[in-house]
Amino acid sequence: MAFFKITIEYLYVIAAPLMFLGYLPQIITLLKNRDGAKSTSLLTWFMWVLALSINTAYAAWVNGDRLFLLATGSSLLGTVLVFSIAAYKRWLSVKISEPI
Repeated sequence: MAFFKITIEYLYVIAAPLMFLGYLPQIITLLKNRDGAKSTSLLTWFMWVLALSINTAYAAWVNGDRLFLLATGSSLLGTVLVFSIAAYKRWLSVKISEPI
């Protein structure tokens, strides 16, 4: 049982960077995007930012588990980046299409 627990703890430590790496394909796609990120749902990504902000706050001020904080914080960083890039691209596309 101790081996199982230690294995889970080590896997948990590497989960945070892996979770962040999971956002990289979406981030790269958005950075290359030229149509104002119209196919990206800002509402969905905002809801994930909001939920992960709550999870990260819980990890920081209630739970006290540093590894949980690292895991939720890395996911929060990924979702904030995706949301921010998509919102910026959307803002640029609206700004460019406005008549002068």
